[in-house]
Amino acid sequence: MALKEILLPQENIMFRTKTKLKCTHKKYNIIITNLRILLYSERGRVFKSPDVISERLESIYGIEYNQDGIIFRRSKIRIQGGIKIEISGPISEVKPVFNFIQSIVNRPENPLIKSSDD
Repeated sequence: MALKEILLPQENIMFRTKTKLKCTHKKYNIIITNLRILLYSERGRVFKSPDVISERLESIYGIEYNQDGIIFRRSKIRIQGGIKIEISGPISEVKPVFNFIQSIVNRPENPLIKSSDD
């Protein structure tokens, strides 16, 4: 199943990570659309099946970012919404995800976040 089959009608990808980041002991590509945050990966060697975690942007009420380590610096994002998502990985990959989510979630009446009722 391709990523296109997971997207809703009139849902557009606005941001995508270059590499997979860790969430719940698995690695996912992080995709942010105008409606949702998607954690997407395909599992299986022969018969591929999608592994998807989805959270609506309008349900997010908190986002937290932190860094740790001296030599092997890592960063972590905690997203609080209908479900709690914790994403970790290299700073160069995680910080842009945090900045993008923060820029669209913290704006009141954000035109990029379209409800599915529209």
